[in-house]
Amino acid sequence: MPARIPMTERQRSALLALPETEDEVVRHHNFDADDLAAIAEARTPETRLGYALQLACLRYPGRHLRRGERLPAIMLDHVAEQVGVDAAAITSFARRTQTRYEQLAAIKRRFGFTDLTRPARRELEGWLADEAIALTDGKLLIERLLNRMRQHRIIVAGVTVVERMAGEAMHAADTRVTGDVYAMISEEQRAALDMLLSEKTHVQQSRLSWLRGPPARVGGRSLLEILDKIDLLRATGYARIEAPASYHARLALMAREGARHTAQALQQMGSARRYTTLVATLRELEATLTDAAIAMFGALVGRANLNARKRLEETIAVADEQGRERLTRIAAVLEALTSAARSGADIATAVAVVADLDVIAADAVLIRRTVRPGRPDVLGELASEYRVFKQVGDRFLRSFTFEGRAATAALRTAIAVLVDLAGDWRKALPTDVPLGHIELRWHRHVVTGGKIDRTYWELATYFAVSGALTSGDLWVPTSRVHRSLEDLVTPPSPASIVAPSTIAALPTLSADEWLAKKAVELDGALLATARGLLGKDPLLFAGDKLRFPKGPKADDGDEESGRALGARMYGSLPTIRITDVLSQVARWTGFVDHFGHVSSGLPPSDERTFLAVLIAEATNLGLTRMADICGVAPRRALLRMQTWHMREDTFRAALACLTDAIHAEPVAAWFGEGWRASADGQHFYLGGPGDGGGSVNAHYGRDPIVKIYTTITDRYAPLHQTVIAGTAGEAIHALDGILGHESGASIEALHTDGGGVSDIVFATMHLLGLNFEPRIPRLSDRRLYAFEPRARYGRLAPLFGHRLNAALIREHWDDISLLIEAMRNRTVTPSLILRKLSAFRQQNALAAALREIGRVERTLFTLRWFEDPALRRQVTAELNKGEARNTLARAVAFHRLGRFRDRGHENQQTRAAALNLVTAAIILFNCRYLGV
Repeated sequence: MPARIPMTERQRSALLALPETEDEVVRHHNFDADDLAAIAEARTPETRLGYALQLACLRYPGRHLRRGERLPAIMLDHVAEQVGVDAAAITSFARRTQTRYEQLAAIKRRFGFTDLTRPARRELEGWLADEAIALTDGKLLIERLLNRMRQHRIIVAGVTVVERMAGEAMHAADTRVTGDVYAMISEEQRAALDMLLSEKTHVQQSRLSWLRGPPARVGGRSLLEILDKIDLLRATGYARIEAPASYHARLALMAREGARHTAQALQQMGSARRYTTLVATLRELEATLTDAAIAMFGALVGRANLNARKRLEETIAVADEQGRERLTRIAAVLEALTSAARSGADIATAVAVVADLDVIAADAVLIRRTVRPGRPDVLGELASEYRVFKQVGDRFLRSFTFEGRAATAALRTAIAVLVDLAGDWRKALPTDVPLGHIELRWHRHVVTGGKIDRTYWELATYFAVSGALTSGDLWVPTSRVHRSLEDLVTPPSPASIVAPSTIAALPTLSADEWLAKKAVELDGALLATARGLLGKDPLLFAGDKLRFPKGPKADDGDEESGRALGARMYGSLPTIRITDVLSQVARWTGFVDHFGHVSSGLPPSDERTFLAVLIAEATNLGLTRMADICGVAPRRALLRMQTWHMREDTFRAALACLTDAIHAEPVAAWFGEGWRASADGQHFYLGGPGDGGGSVNAHYGRDPIVKIYTTITDRYAPLHQTVIAGTAGEAIHALDGILGHESGASIEALHTDGGGVSDIVFATMHLLGLNFEPRIPRLSDRRLYAFEPRARYGRLAPLFGHRLNAALIREHWDDISLLIEAMRNRTVTPSLILRKLSAFRQQNALAAALREIGRVERTLFTLRWFEDPALRRQVTAELNKGEARNTLARAVAFHRLGRFRDRGHENQQTRAAALNLVTAAIILFNCRYLGV
């Protein structure tokens, strides 16, 4: 690691910059009575002002006031106002160098400021050695060092001094962690770790490479392969190496490096570094494989449900097609039976003349299956799916330690029973087999004739395990995603700089205050809408369904003039290659500097090679083709650039840079006010090896797809993107872009289409202080909710769902506040929490309480949507911006017919991030030239 912390010139100059905002000046440069008394001892106005400015500068940022330095006007005015001197007096003070030095010496004596002497430096170095252990970001260590020097009134000599001190401390911490962990590894464990690098699964793949490989298609064999990988990891004994908690952040950084090293590169490292990196890598890899195994098991459960539903639908379809023929045959059988019984003829002979007995028996079975009482039962078709779970189920349960809430005691007991049975049907179920975890809909299949149907009991248990893991009722300690809800929302000690949230905290309300306020607001809105129906078109409320009026059709002339204006604007843009666009944008913004090396943090050494990789990913061309056609660098050089510089955090920082640049363009202000955002999913078909990483969504056809869910501002600036499964719901990802970006954009309203709507999203957005304004395609599908009886609202009464439960909200208000605060502080990704809450059963109190809050907000918004045509136009216009950006993304990613061929989720995320970054660069380029 270098002795200095890698920083851009902008970051370096900001460390000791004088405050330029009113908040900073007031916080750091206020004088008390003692300060003013010392300042008053100076004889002239200019010396009093100079004394005050030097004192202010020594306190913050903690350095000397430089000769000839330009002072921020707000700082100068604030200091001058406090000492009662005209700010213009500073010009006279600046002429006398001797006075400055004399005042500086007096300030040091009176206020205890000291220079960075050798004893002070040794004390700081000892402090830095302990502080650096738990940190991975040197810039954060520099900030802490500067704060400590200010607290102890040690004058900062310069940026390079503190930068080198922090760099040496980070390097020493890295050496210390490496040595300590290496000492914990036994010879037996080292031999096992070496086998991962030297042994091959086949000629061209090491065991380590096999461990890292993405899972194949959904299936029992794929799950068994993941479990085999976990067993191989654990066989190395790395888990017995327990490093101190303060080492974990640095080990996680080593794991990020290790994940990018090949087996050959690891073998070339020194022993201590190699084994420590491997231990860190395996720790993270087990968490990744654990999440993959749980996801695969959940996918098997989902596939079993899908297969059962298909069989039921096929059965019903066959019954419909053959029903007339079958019923005619059964009617003939009944007529023959009746005729034979009356005439005394042989009944069996009479029936055999009509149809064979096997045919009649098959007719009877099919008729019984299609005329069962109640709704068609998918569970009745699941028995044939048991074979998959018999092969993998007990192995899956045996591979992990499951913990859970008290309510899952029966389920955990059932897990222990399944592990003990190990799929061996020669072992009988215990007499006290647990049934408390069986859902009511399963009971008639599990208990038949007073006995337990083992097949259905095991299936019900496996399905319950999958549901409990998804919802968070059950968790696995070694997982990264499926941990307990309490662990997820507990803020860890930051090891690197986390950008502060742009969402301001709201005034704290108690549950009673919130309920009282919302009850009045909701009641008034419902009564106003109910009264207003009398003066509206009767067709808007017909058949107990609420409809909203259609807006006026667009004028053809307006559309033509709009298209003509667009054509003129595009005609004014220069014709330019994408390579030149990115080069110019890089010069304007310096976004390339944000792609620091995973180990050193240094930006790419060759900008042309980096941009070639970025274009290859964004255009879906791929590194091999790019190396063949561009001539900038060979494929291996491109791969190294992608491996070591392109990560989620570097893409996020670079995108924030471009977003801020777009918002700063004058022409962008014409597009929107900058505080609105919209989110939408864009599907991409998969091809080749990527087929196995997708899912089929019938809305888009029969081919597997993934979706890139992108959030953009109303100025067309992309904020965030993530890759989600083709069948995944979009609602839980709606908040990721608002809370996960690092730009300076302050978003106050979010718009989505119908796929991004849920009660929990409404609740979360409201509690965060944001406006959630989705497009509602059909008001007739929406239910209204109120705290008062539905009869109070007259004609609206048929539209209401259940009455809102204020007691439930009040009971869980504190827990909900903790969740919201964790999202606001970026302790947890919103989609992770919302996925768990959305998966909770209806009777889960916390999720139910959030839904009640969301139903209040959704009802209020639904009434606004009905009453306000301007709102409907606004939301539609914002969503159309997202569609326009999607069109640009589709045009950029045009290679391979726009099909992604990357199977691994991480590769797909990289491709999506590159595509989003390049579209942002194009938008900025267009804004810059349109504004000329």
